Amino acid sequence: MTNQAPQKPAYPLPDGRAISMAAHEALAAHFQAGARLGRVMAVVTAAAVRDILTDHDHEAPFDAAHTELVEAADGALYGTGRYWTADGTETSFTEAVGEHEAAMGVYGMNEWTPYLDHGNRDVWKPLVTELPARNGQPAYRLDLAKAAALPLD
Repeated sequence: MTNQAPQKPAYPLPDGRAISMAAHEALAAHFQAGARLGRVMAVVTAAAVRDILTDHDHEAPFDAAHTELVEAADGALYGTGRYWTADGTETSFTEAVGEHEAAMGVYGMNEWTPYLDHGNRDVWKPLVTELPARNGQPAYRLDLAKAAALPLD
């Protein structure tokens, strides 16, 4: 059998410039969406801490200044239930609101915190202080006031 040179392209494609522009636009939108996701989830984390400590009363006073997050092997962050008050006192949601409420609150918070991950590290990393590892996992202390101040857009 003799090989013959193709007589026409196997399939049509848009213009090369159009492909390039679409690829760059899609990548820019992807990275912008990732940064926004990081900002929004940092604010959500701050709101979750408030909700745990105030039983979802958005007008009630609370004293949390930082909360602990640990980084899983996949790069996602998870709340532990440990937090610090404005005067630097280390405590836990369990001590503040009881075991059941704390467990349910951390469970709810951890529905959102895993969206803080390696994909938006540039957003959350400036908001944290590194802590000693917990059970071999990197641990961080999230500044809740800085997280809450991030724009939602």
